[in-house]
Amino acid sequence: MRKVFSCVAAAIACLIDAAAFADSPPEDSTATGALEEIVVTAQKRAENLERTPIAITAFTAATIARTGVSNLADLAEKAPNVTFKFTAPISGASNAATVFIRGIGQSDFALTTDPGVGTYVDGVYLSRSVGGVLDVLDLERVEILRGPQGTLFGRNTIGGAISLLTKRPSFGETSGSVQLTGGSRNQLYLVAI
Repeated sequence: MRKVFSCVAAAIACLIDAAAFADSPPEDSTATGALEEIVVTAQKRAENLERTPIAITAFTAATIARTGVSNLADLAEKAPNVTFKFTAPISGASNAATVFIRGIGQSDFALTTDPGVGTYVDGVYLSRSVGGVLDVLDLERVEILRGPQGTLFGRNTIGGAISLLTKRPSFGETSGSVQLTGGSRNQLYLVAI
């Protein structure tokens, strides 16, 4: 009789727990470790990253902040099949980008030479590689598309495209961020947005 009573009590307790669990509000997806939905605009319309039939590496603003990278060259190192060099000896510029995706790119810095990988900031094409090492300051998302993208992005994207999307201004509210980095020998680096 005692075993039957304890089994019935355990079953009732399980039912009460299940009912209480079903009525509880859903937890935050970041707290439970679930993946968040990433929306990309690689096909010129907003769609879920998982349903986009293009090889994409997308970085959200939270991912960029968490990794602590400061420019596009550091961020591109975290994408597969992407080689982003800061400058080449023949360029003559300290901010010239040498970008190769899947082995296709351009290392010539002449003004008459177009790059093999297109860089776009809010849909605007950067036609030359000099000045292509951009800071990742105040970005909403970075999408690195691997493979030919000529159908949607036009010529000069035979290797792929790098699309930087900046944060949209929010009207009616004031926001900003401050980043302070310290180093040896009393080095301080302050960035305020």
